[in-house]
Amino acid sequence: MPPKHRFNMNAIPARIIRGGSSRGIYLDIRDLPPAGDARDAVILGVFGSPDRRQIDGLGGADKLTSKVAVMGPPTRPDCDIDYLFGQVNTEFPRVDWKANCGNLSAGAALYGALTGAGRVEGDCVHLRIHQVNTGRVLVASVPLEGDAPAVDGDFAIGGVPGTGARIDVDFADFAGASLGRGLLPTGAARDRFDVPGIGALEVSVVDMANFLIFVRAADIGMDCAASIYDMQADTALVARLEAVRKVVSAELGFITGPDADAALRVSTNPLIFAVAPPRDYGATNDLAVRAGDHDLFARSLARFEFSKAYPGSGAAGTAVAAGLPGTLVHEAAARDGRYALRIGHPGGVLEVGADVEAPQVRKALIGRTARLVMDGTAYYR
Repeated sequence: MPPKHRFNMNAIPARIIRGGSSRGIYLDIRDLPPAGDARDAVILGVFGSPDRRQIDGLGGADKLTSKVAVMGPPTRPDCDIDYLFGQVNTEFPRVDWKANCGNLSAGAALYGALTGAGRVEGDCVHLRIHQVNTGRVLVASVPLEGDAPAVDGDFAIGGVPGTGARIDVDFADFAGASLGRGLLPTGAARDRFDVPGIGALEVSVVDMANFLIFVRAADIGMDCAASIYDMQADTALVARLEAVRKVVSAELGFITGPDADAALRVSTNPLIFAVAPPRDYGATNDLAVRAGDHDLFARSLARFEFSKAYPGSGAAGTAVAAGLPGTLVHEAAARDGRYALRIGHPGGVLEVGADVEAPQVRKALIGRTARLVMDGTAYYR
């Protein structure tokens, strides 16, 4: 629909919601033009992109806070609401619509509860969310206090100060959602890829919630004692991980050709994870994480940038990979059947509940918190 005008600017209703360890701008699809360049232009204007500081918009100048959720009435009969995710680039005038954000999925559940979607049962609202990017269904539950979503609670998540009311999001429906070739799109739990600058490298490729690549931290020369900021400053390490992303993407036909380098700077998928057995380390909030506090040490990177927390979709996929014999995640933190996996990440520890009997995933459930930060009108040029 055409934009509304006020104060010599365009105006659009918007909500800012922190979902998990990310933050996004939530827009109603009925306030936006149809999918395409016109919609992207509105979203880029609202965020103030492209600009690394996003100083002229609502973006947070970080990949964890430069995210959009387009919400709307359900377009499939078995769901309560639609949720379309977009990663808004800070360097280029592009929005990546080819992935999902597990953290903003918790925000989508909160958004649904705020708008009256879902089924209330006792002191909880249960929602089935159509994740439009993948065509799959998220199953979520949001606690209520009175007739509104609960805010206060005792549930803490790494990368977010304080505690809040726990929101559960289950990604069980997301096996094979990115490439359409099942949980193990290469047909094997691990493969060897010839990576320039590294040589033959063992890799596990898992399609669960997003297109995920796992490598051993030791194999790519990662100093696990380094902070995430020092890892980011290690340009050689970033280049090695990006080289793996490029080779695996090309081998699987996901991103190929002469424009692959530019596409990989925009595309969230594939996400790459360096994993290792548990170890003592310092989290970004000065929290000391001990080896006994977690089951798997992991660091995540996409688009040349390490995540300062842990992707929610990546957490679901990592937990499922732990239950797939032969994967590098299973090697580092073997699990079987119904289990919980504690992932040690830069922001702390994240626990995921899983129930896996390959190739079937019965549960991939993460607990998150979410909060409405702003409800009002966004103005853009």
